[in-house]
Amino acid sequence: MGFPSPASDYIERRIDLNDVLMPHRNNMILIETPDGFVLADKSMKPAPGDKIAFQMGEFPQLGRLFSSGIITSDGETIDGEGMEGIIVLGKVTAEVVSVYEPLRPTI
Repeated sequence: MGFPSPASDYIERRIDLNDVLMPHRNNMILIETPDGFVLADKSMKPAPGDKIAFQMGEFPQLGRLFSSGIITSDGETIDGEGMEGIIVLGKVTAEVVSVYEPLRPTI
């Protein structure tokens, strides 16, 4: 009865951070960092200059891929024979940084 609300034309779906941050949900991995966490997509092929997640030894690390090797987040360069033990986990698509500071006063 009556007519539909004119506002129904402007109804939008809620923003889902899973859709925004993880376009390929089945191929995403979450890596915790000292500053927060990183989402890496295993299905995307990284290009030189992209930030990547890689594994060297037991723990995952972050770095920037270049044609000759990887520059880690510490600024060290891995190239040549050092690249033999590295497994590229995926291209970093999102970084979530924690801004919680326990000693900061609440206003």
